[in-house]
Amino acid sequence: MSNYIINYMQNRISRFVNIWLLSLAISVLCMIIVGGLTRLTESGLSMVDWKLIMGVVPPLSQADWIRVFEDYKKYPEYQIKNINMTLDGFKYIFWWEYGHRVLGRLIGIIFIVPFLYFTIKKTFSSSENIFFIILFLLGSIQGLIGWWMVKSGLDVNPYVSHIRLAVHLIFAQIILSIISFLLLKRTVSEKYQEVNNTHKITFILFNIIIFFTVIYGAFMAGLDAGQSFNTWPKMGDTFIPENLFFWEERLYGILNNSVFIHFFHRILAYCSIGLILFIYLFQVKHIQNKSQKLHLLIISILVLIQLVIGVFVVLTKVEVSLGSIHQVIGTMIFILSSSYTLSILNR
Repeated sequence: MSNYIINYMQNRISRFVNIWLLSLAISVLCMIIVGGLTRLTESGLSMVDWKLIMGVVPPLSQADWIRVFEDYKKYPEYQIKNINMTLDGFKYIFWWEYGHRVLGRLIGIIFIVPFLYFTIKKTFSSSENIFFIILFLLGSIQGLIGWWMVKSGLDVNPYVSHIRLAVHLIFAQIILSIISFLLLKRTVSEKYQEVNNTHKITFILFNIIIFFTVIYGAFMAGLDAGQSFNTWPKMGDTFIPENLFFWEERLYGILNNSVFIHFFHRILAYCSIGLILFIYLFQVKHIQNKSQKLHLLIISILVLIQLVIGVFVVLTKVEVSLGSIHQVIGTMIFILSSSYTLSILNR
């Protein structure tokens, strides 16, 4: 009888942990979506200070709104880009950035409170504890990176640094990947089967390509490089744009030349499609685990969908809803490929 009660309580706590991890994953995904929409609506510089506690309280009266709007007017974004903005227009961009920041604080609470409870109950294995400590550190650093990113647009140039934007996005996706891996590890009853080194190396290479695709996607977003060419499959009148002189600019061009960034993002997308199709057509047949095969199938389908969405993003000159969908699917590909890699390596 006592063993039954112990097993029942352990299973119950395990279910609570799984629900908690799922809630965390959904919350972080929502954070990424809201962050993308905040950028697409050009709302990220509407809050010109960072207050950890008091920043949760929004303007509550007309006088508060006027004060906050007057603070915004002191910075280059208003003076250079939004000189004709009304108070109602300011409220629109303010609520996007405010929602993004509050959601970040909420995720911190959703993580830390249950984590402390489960830690006191000694719920996690030593390896899981390491992953959770890493999550805590990454989450803490992510908050600082967010403000570091915003500060880059509060100086002379009223644009957020595309490099800092990429760092912010990558950190969010790494956090979500670790959460997804832990959830996958706890919920999939059968471990992913051992695979040969060729498959491991191929998939690690695929992960590297996806990693740089995400980085250059963030560069495109930060520099509005998607606006530079609104044609596909050609870029303008040629497949290789005539003004692609990044080699003369060396490292600066690789990181800052919008033409090269757009071109390289496309090349990375084509490489990811070619490689995932190779994996699915020639390597999946050696895998017997159904969950593992389904995992790879979902990644393959999402990569193909992502290409189609990406084409329409370019053709529509980065329409907001399509841009948001493109970012969400890219995030899903990143976390699914990362969690798959961790699953086949962590055996």
